[in-house]
Amino acid sequence: MVWAVEVVGEASGSKDQTGRTVNLIPVRTHRLDIHQLDHTSGSPVHCLANWTEYIEEHDSMRVVQCNSKCSRYLPSKECMDICLAANYTKPGNCPGENPMSPFEAACVTACNSDSQCSDVAKCCSNNCGITCMRPLGLEKWEDLPHVPDKIEIRREKSNMVALNWNIRKNSKHQKFVKEDWTKYDQNVMYLVEERHVLGPRYLESRLSPWRIHQVTNQNYLSIRVGLKTGHWYQFRVAAVNEIGSRGYSLPSSPFKTAEPRNPREPRNLSLNEAHLHTDDKLRILIHWRQPPSDVPIMFYKLFWSRIIHGPMNDSILVYHRSVPKDKSCYEIKNLDIGCQYFFQVQAVAIYGGRRLVSRKASKVFNSTDYMKYADVNKRSGSCDKHDAGLRVRRFICECGETIEARLVWPVDPQAASYNVTWQKNSCHRNPKEMKNIQNSISFSSMSQLTQSTRLDIKRLRRDCTYSVNVRSINREFECERNYENELRQNNDCLISERNLGIEFVTYGCKHYRLRDEEHAIINFDVHRY
Repeated sequence: MVWAVEVVGEASGSKDQTGRTVNLIPVRTHRLDIHQLDHTSGSPVHCLANWTEYIEEHDSMRVVQCNSKCSRYLPSKECMDICLAANYTKPGNCPGENPMSPFEAACVTACNSDSQCSDVAKCCSNNCGITCMRPLGLEKWEDLPHVPDKIEIRREKSNMVALNWNIRKNSKHQKFVKEDWTKYDQNVMYLVEERHVLGPRYLESRLSPWRIHQVTNQNYLSIRVGLKTGHWYQFRVAAVNEIGSRGYSLPSSPFKTAEPRNPREPRNLSLNEAHLHTDDKLRILIHWRQPPSDVPIMFYKLFWSRIIHGPMNDSILVYHRSVPKDKSCYEIKNLDIGCQYFFQVQAVAIYGGRRLVSRKASKVFNSTDYMKYADVNKRSGSCDKHDAGLRVRRFICECGETIEARLVWPVDPQAASYNVTWQKNSCHRNPKEMKNIQNSISFSSMSQLTQSTRLDIKRLRRDCTYSVNVRSINREFECERNYENELRQNNDCLISERNLGIEFVTYGCKHYRLRDEEHAIINFDVHRY
């Protein structure tokens, strides 16, 4: 027998979040009405009412506990909302008056009720404050299911595994009648959680937090999907009924899934937004879509090449650039008109100390027909999503000849410093003056290290196009590896560096900052490409 929910106007009963009174009425139904077969795992799995929406806001063990109770009520969502919003007292007893040393005790009020503590922890007083603590005496609560033990993992095809664990039925010689014992024993749910780490070697210090994987009413689970290739996994299980739980089992032995394959080649390679710059050089945007990959893609390798015809033989001029993993496009600059180019994009993943590279996606481009790829009605600008954070705040004219530009960018929490690199790409002046500029200042790049999130770049020429790149230099760290008793730098621990890029034009100044006018600041427009 299960229960249905009747919503009435002013009758007595529990109230939901909308203020409606909810009465529970018994309805006979078959047991299969509250259980269903999970097609992803192949195991009988308890039908949690959209449990993912509850897990984000509530403790996973509390969600399963409420679901065990609400499996006897229909509709279950009404019951779940009421159960999760209620304050409740967890089984077990708080430790004694002085369970902690003064160094361990937190002199704060961290909770007001047991419902604010995770898993089986209770809100208890210590000799300095109130904190969540693991209770005592759970083994004496006979109406709680026993902790599962002896988790066994059987490898099947590829990344498929089967989990089994031992369960101990509660004794019938308990303080409640046999009918109540049967109700609690049959409504036991098993909360299965997992944690994982990517890499060829098991590193416990880098395991992810525990997260719920599945809930089942059986002492086994067949996992057919959801496990990632090239990862180490651990599982733990908690038996939960509507009274509560005694806690989680010991973690299973770690096991590794199949070796990862190389990424697939980037998809949907396309060209657009071709336009001719004022220096008669062509620019074009190349786009692609991220390909499927067993392990995360770290960056892309972009190649473009063209044939150089010589008097004796021909040669191939090849350029290449690394593109951050969060970009799916790149603006190729300084292309010549009347040439045929060959573009290629390759995805690169890192697994341990080994690179996994994809096949190269390719496209041929004839720069004579660049207008086919021009989009005069739409200019998306730079395709680097970080560019919005890197900008020129202001320009300052220096004595009529040079310009100072102040760059600002958002802070990177992982960065200890920033490497700022800038380079002059071209200038928009008459040929005579252009020759004098080229003789005075070269087009080589310059760089500077800074710990600030701004930098003043000085001695820039007017009416010239500059490109700037700001690369984050991450904080030093070590990754412990219990391998041959050595402490080594591990590629599994690599943290991708953030790269910001921008391009701007220093237009001519109408006013200047002289030596005795240090605060005369002139603002100019910044064109980003």
